[in-house]
This record gives sequence, structure tokens and C-alpha cells, in this order.
Amino acid sequence: MSTGQGRAALVSLAVSLLVLALKTGAFLLTGSVSLLSDAAESIVNVLAAVVLLIAVRLAAQPPDYEHPYGHEKAELLSGAFEALLIFAAGAVIMLTGVQRFLNPQELANLPAGLITATVACGVNLGLALWLRRRARALESPGLDANARHIMTDFWSTAGVLLAVVLVGLTGWLIIDPIVAVIVAANILREGWQLLATTLSQLLDERLPEEEEDLILNLLDGTDDILGYHRLRSRMSGSARFFEVDVFVDPAMSVEEAHNIIRRLEDRLADALPNMVSTIHVEPHAPGIREGFTAPRDEYGEDG
Repeated sequence: MSTGQGRAALVSLAVSLLVLALKTGAFLLTGSVSLLSDAAESIVNVLAAVVLLIAVRLAAQPPDYEHPYGHEKAELLSGAFEALLIFAAGAVIMLTGVQRFLNPQELANLPAGLITATVACGVNLGLALWLRRRARALESPGLDANARHIMTDFWSTAGVLLAVVLVGLTGWLIIDPIVAVIVAANILREGWQLLATTLSQLLDERLPEEEEDLILNLLDGTDDILGYHRLRSRMSGSARFFEVDVFVDPAMSVEEAHNIIRRLEDRLADALPNMVSTIHVEPHAPGIREGFTAPRDEYGEDG
């Protein structure tokens, strides 16, 4: 586990516990079902932070005999687990909101409850923004998933606060469960988006287009490479993998070809950290093995 990822996961866990305590206090003070739904989502945050801490520890383990490509996908599994937790929280909140809609209840201690929930909202916003910066700096999909979830929690809390204020101003108790149901729907939407993104990466989604373009530019800029094809790339957590077949002069010695590839791999590693490249050399043959075939050309994708 990198020190940065481990510390970020620990911070996320500690702050999520604090926010859960604040939101639970706000619900106990007021009896608001929308505040209860907000507290339920924070339980998910705590569980997700625990899973994230375990995942980043596992992902940082070096490759071994059983896992020669490393363990980076553990972070993606934590994201998938977090998405399932989000679905569970959304379903519980939806059910609770419908029940309270059918049987509205008076709210109590609104000023104290609102102040407590507002503090929790501000803490969550700070945590989400900080985690987003750390995720980008460390290229951690696990931290990114956690940051996205906590940002969703922030917006949910903001909506809940507005609902409770409106109940206090108007006396319309029905607003409370309606907002709880809306919050639940938003939570389910976020869970679906997170799950779709995570599953795509688990299925070996290719590198972002700008990174693959950088690889193509480096290949195009290497004078002794006369062409290439079969370029494949994928992400595995924070690790990058790519392979390609390159064409070189058939009169070139094995040592000369090896040196060309080694220099190319060094440039790739400098441009894209945590890159594992596999480059296969083939003899250039006009009409058979020639030209520069990018992935979009091979798959017939429109640029």
C-alpha cells in the first residue's frame, strides 16, 4: 500500500465516523425521516471506508506467482462493493420514506438538529474535495469512488436540510418523506453510475484516449520503427498495461532491435508512470507487415 493511499483511506474512515455520529444526533433530536435517510447513507460511507482501507493494502502488494499482474484490481472490487452498499442504503431509505409518507409525524428540536446536520454537511464537503485531489494525485480508482460517493452524500444532506427547513416554516409534514424518497432515488442513481464504471474497468477497459494517443505519438516518433499493429491497452487499478507489435528492418540485428525497444519503453515509463509494456518485434515486409494501424482503425471505430 502506498503511504498516500493508506493515509487517505484512514482519514476517510475517521471523518466518516464523525459525520455518522453528527447525522445520527440530528435524527435523534428531530425525528426527521429525511435526516434518518441521510444518517443511513453515512453508515454506508463508514463501511465503504473500511473496505477501501483493506483494498488499498491488498492492491499495493507486489506481483507474486499466483498473481503475476499484481493486485491493483482490489481497488476496483472495493468500488463495486461500495456500489452495492449504496444500492442497499437507497432501498432502505426509499422504503422508510414511503412508510413515513403514509404516516407523517411531527418534527422536534429543529434548530439543534439543523445545526448538527449543517456541521456534518460541511465536514463531508471538505472530505470529498480532499479525497478527489488525493485520488487524482495518486491515480487511485478506490479513492476516486469514495470521493464521488461522499460528494453525493453532501448533496443529499443539503437537500435534506432544505426539506427540514421547509417543514419548520410551513408545517407541511409531507415534505419530509417526499425529500427522503428523492434522496433515495439520487443515491440509487449514483450507485448505478459507480457500478457501471467499476465493471467496465474490471472488464479491462482500455486506457483513456489521451494516454493511448501519447503512446501512438511515441511510436510514430521512433525513426527505426517502420510500422505497428495490434495495440492493446488496459487499466488495472492504478496500473497500466499495453502491448503492441512493431515492424523493424529485417536486416537489423536482435541486439539493435532490443535496444530500440528498451529506449521506447523507457520513454513510455517516463510519460506514463506505473506502465507495464509488452512490445513484440516483427520484420517489416511491404504489403504484409507495414503501415501504422491504430486501434480505432483495427476496430473500425469512428474518431
